[in-house]
Amino acid sequence: MRVSVLFGTRPESIKCSPFIIEGRQRKHDVKVLFTGQHQEMATPILDFFDIKVDMNMEVMRPNQSLASLSSLMLNLLDSRSDLKETDALVVQGDTTSAYIGAYWAFLNKIPVIHLEAGLRTHNIYSPFPEEANRQLISKIASVHFAPTDKSYDELIREGAGPHRHMIGNTGLDALRMVSQKVTRDYLPPHIKNFLGDKPYIRITSHRRESFGEGMRQIASALKTLAYEMPQVQFIFPVHANPNVSEVMMKELAGLDNLLLTRPVDYLSFIALMKDARVIVTDSGGIQEEAPSLGVPVVVMRDSTERTEGVEKGFSVLAGTDPQKIYQSVISLYQEGLQVQGTNPYGDGFSSKRAWDILEQIGVIS
Repeated sequence: MRVSVLFGTRPESIKCSPFIIEGRQRKHDVKVLFTGQHQEMATPILDFFDIKVDMNMEVMRPNQSLASLSSLMLNLLDSRSDLKETDALVVQGDTTSAYIGAYWAFLNKIPVIHLEAGLRTHNIYSPFPEEANRQLISKIASVHFAPTDKSYDELIREGAGPHRHMIGNTGLDALRMVSQKVTRDYLPPHIKNFLGDKPYIRITSHRRESFGEGMRQIASALKTLAYEMPQVQFIFPVHANPNVSEVMMKELAGLDNLLLTRPVDYLSFIALMKDARVIVTDSGGIQEEAPSLGVPVVVMRDSTERTEGVEKGFSVLAGTDPQKIYQSVISLYQEGLQVQGTNPYGDGFSSKRAWDILEQIGVIS
């Protein structure tokens, strides 16, 4: 089977890598189309998994709009006649590049396989533009791999299919492959020295929907927490996007127990997650991974398509309201997880299930 896998952000790289490895181990011809959106953050992940890129699109430009990114991607894909010989194109999740890749495949009558299909908030502006992207991909895709029972049920309600399957989340395959080997020794020296042996809270934030006032509210909450929890260290690898970094550097600089640092590599990323007392984030991937590590999550978004984690007590939805973030962090830090059952997002063997299914159903038209 000839399959092309298109991705470019760090979360996509993490979730696509186990799928690529599994396919290649089964001797399928799996090509990697890398958009280059998170070039610096994603490349170490591909190096760790020994995945070679077949096409680096290098699509990023300064102050780029989603419209210009989309136009550039379509032209780059269409310039490669050899790509049109693939049996299927795999896209993951809900980025604009994933949708544009699926749309290009549709224009060329190439079947689309969608990893992590069926996530929904039913508000196309939250998260923006991800909710619209994933709904549009579902209209195009021939094979839908849902990560949870709830996402699978969403696909049934929408009439997607007939090839829709619940396999779990491939991001947990990657977590399983590395988490047992990773310790604090993988952290950069300046982070290890900052943390010492103190308890710490892990922070990430990058969502486009929070740019502007939302980022300032998040910063306000973090500043209050740092002042009122002097016994706790706060570690914040800051996203390179200036809509994030400029706000956080301005509002949070100078706090003794809050370290603002560059984004860390994947191994350090997992090491920081493993030992955190609480994770404060707007990341979708962290909402899926943290339950496997037993770490509670405060979700800084107004809505989440990963509702299973909230329902089972692994995470709390706080939005960008400073008071809600503050209260949620304090509560989870003091009380820890009050959960029902195991990680609802998977067991670490989703890629195997996906390829078992693809080998059974063959090429889908």
